[in-house]
Amino acid sequence: MSKLARVWVVLCLISICVHSAAPAQVRRLSLDDAVALAMEYNRELRVAKLEQAKAEQSVREAWGNVYPSLTLTGQFAHSFRNTNFFIFPAGFGLPPGAPASGAGSNAPTQIVATGINNINATLQFTQPIYRGAIFAGIRASTVVDAISDESFIAARANTVTDVKKAYYDVLIAQESAKLIEQSIARNEQALQDVRLLYRQGLAADIDTLRAYLAVENLRPQLIKAQNAVETAKTMLKVKIGLPTSEELELTDALRAQNLIPTPSFADAYTEALKNRPEVRQLELQERANTEQIAAEFSNMLPTLDLFAQAQVLTLQNNFNIGSYQWGTNLAAGLQLSVPIFSGFRNDARLQRAELERKQTQARLENLQELIRSEVLVALANLDEAKKRIAVQATTVQSAERSYAITRSRRQQGIGSQLELTDAELALNQAKVNYLQAVYDYLIAKANLEKVLGRAGRLDIKP
Repeated sequence: MSKLARVWVVLCLISICVHSAAPAQVRRLSLDDAVALAMEYNRELRVAKLEQAKAEQSVREAWGNVYPSLTLTGQFAHSFRNTNFFIFPAGFGLPPGAPASGAGSNAPTQIVATGINNINATLQFTQPIYRGAIFAGIRASTVVDAISDESFIAARANTVTDVKKAYYDVLIAQESAKLIEQSIARNEQALQDVRLLYRQGLAADIDTLRAYLAVENLRPQLIKAQNAVETAKTMLKVKIGLPTSEELELTDALRAQNLIPTPSFADAYTEALKNRPEVRQLELQERANTEQIAAEFSNMLPTLDLFAQAQVLTLQNNFNIGSYQWGTNLAAGLQLSVPIFSGFRNDARLQRAELERKQTQARLENLQELIRSEVLVALANLDEAKKRIAVQATTVQSAERSYAITRSRRQQGIGSQLELTDAELALNQAKVNYLQAVYDYLIAKANLEKVLGRAGRLDIKP
């Protein structure tokens, strides 16, 4: 190997080592950033957007039935025998002896057409003048388009709520891991204190062993809590639509600041009925059912179309297309179609459309009652979490003071190791309860926004 080649290999190895040693880029993510990214990358929301686009095309399709149509058709037919035509003169079929109205024989004349190739092309223009089902279909498709808009809003609400909950899941998992780390640090400090007291003859050997076990029993909990953090981050990335390999660093904290006032049930229920996309969907569906009834009834009415056509045709006995002589024909007129009997199909479709409207009305009434219960539960959960936050904040302060006093007594050799362990457990439990209350409040707030129909209608810019 030449010297230049060796240098090249060394440079490549150095480059590979540098790139492999470079840390992966970490995305710093606030709650608002997470929601905005989900509006752009969430996979379920993409499906909802495509469904919305499909509904828009359905409106275009319905309007297409109103516009004129232009159709070009062509036909080639090869005959395997001659075709006979008869020309009947004036007076043919009159009683014997009756005078004919024209000169010549009264017998029909037979003409033998020797053309074996029949070619014709027709260009037809059709303009619907009256078709009741068309305009009912346009109105129905417009309503369906509005339903798809509400469906997209519902999908946005689900995405926003799911992302917020996943974000809060990561936060509480991180805080739980921190609490265990703090508990380990306190127990390690207590272990050092009891070892010092043991050397001074103020503590028994069992106290040292108990303090040591308290530390070691917390380490598996810390491992489990750290794994819970990574699992929660993975779920958050799935909800947002980010690659699972991407590293996240959450910038918000699990805090309950500026607690919102709990609205009254009457105001909340009124707002929910006004803004919930599910309610709007069923209301629009009822309108669509009404238009469907009109469309089915229109199928029992006459239709009127204007048409015009241009035709080119020829009849030849050879395949020399260049020698063909072509005839032309122009025609225009009106076409009236009157349905007389369709085997009761139209009546059955009309009855089915009316039953579908009644089904929608029943679903709407059921949904209104369901929303009533959802509002009651959401308000109760929010109010409960707020009360628990107030109680647990005071409890944490008391537990911290109790632990500080107990530790001071233990350092002086007055209190027992068991008292210190109990005080540490009480402090840890108080902090866990407080964090759980804050988490429940944030979840209840997110659920209330969804129940009231606010989540999907937020002005979120990706």
